[in-house]
Amino acid sequence: MDERLSSLINDYLRAVRTALTLMQKSGIPLPHSSSEWVDTDLSHISSLNDGIDYLKHGNGCWVDLPDGGVDFDFGRRGETSGLDAWRLARFAKKRQETYGFSTDKDLYECFNDAVGKNLVVPLDTALHRLANQSVEYVSSIDSRSEGDLLPHREQDKVLTLQIHYFYAADLMLKHYDSLVSKLDKNKKLSRNDEINFRIYLTSWLGFLAVTCEGYKDLNMYLLLNNERPVNYQELIPKCNKLSSSIKKHYHDLRKFRNNVFHLRTSTDDTVAFLSPEADRLSWARSIHRDLKSFFSDYRVLCECHYMFNGRRSEGEFGQRGK
Repeated sequence: MDERLSSLINDYLRAVRTALTLMQKSGIPLPHSSSEWVDTDLSHISSLNDGIDYLKHGNGCWVDLPDGGVDFDFGRRGETSGLDAWRLARFAKKRQETYGFSTDKDLYECFNDAVGKNLVVPLDTALHRLANQSVEYVSSIDSRSEGDLLPHREQDKVLTLQIHYFYAADLMLKHYDSLVSKLDKNKKLSRNDEINFRIYLTSWLGFLAVTCEGYKDLNMYLLLNNERPVNYQELIPKCNKLSSSIKKHYHDLRKFRNNVFHLRTSTDDTVAFLSPEADRLSWARSIHRDLKSFFSDYRVLCECHYMFNGRRSEGEFGQRGK
């Protein structure tokens, strides 16, 4: 690629990251899509930190950085590495630099040549991106202060485990318990309810098994001690209790999970797990209850950390402006 264009693009993308980090630190929730950005209400944020001006527009934003303003659009799926010749030319002018281009026409021709050689490829709509670099998303923006051990909420594996797997288990358990109550009251279930009863029961236990597996794989005790702020160590007693309790029937639950999410060749593991004599359902309920309590306490610590460390946009309260 032409060295002038390469230098301009690298400076532009670096400025976009700086702007996004500043926006995040200023309490602006970064979107997961361009349509989400369009619906984001920022009327309560008149300027960014240090009085830096910004202007929300369409699918993107203009930020008046100290060394020159930068204008960018979010991609359809929250991509942040999109660019075009018009924005590059405007960026250069705001920085009062030419990057070696004699005119805007010269820059446009160079950009079009890079597109023709597939050095710059389409991202979506009118945006392009560098072909030799991975697409970047808002989730890669890290506005943490130096020494802040709590990952961004999008990159926190504990929250991922809770939101994507435990919440599914919790929903299935609620539906299952509703049908249990219905069965106790009416002494029977309709054919459809019988089918749903089985689906809710097996799905609950399947997602519970995935949650337990993730909990074990994260080495939660070491994670809380070494990879989180010191106050997260107050969760260690619950963590140790959970680790000990999960071990009791984990392998049986894992085999049950395999029969739920994979085509089974035998029902032996399913029948064995649900055997009344083993009373594994009581154990599963106990594990579920303890996981729910652990995740709830972890989330409270996260919300407090976001609030007191300039990361309000990551918290539940910070999302209300959307």
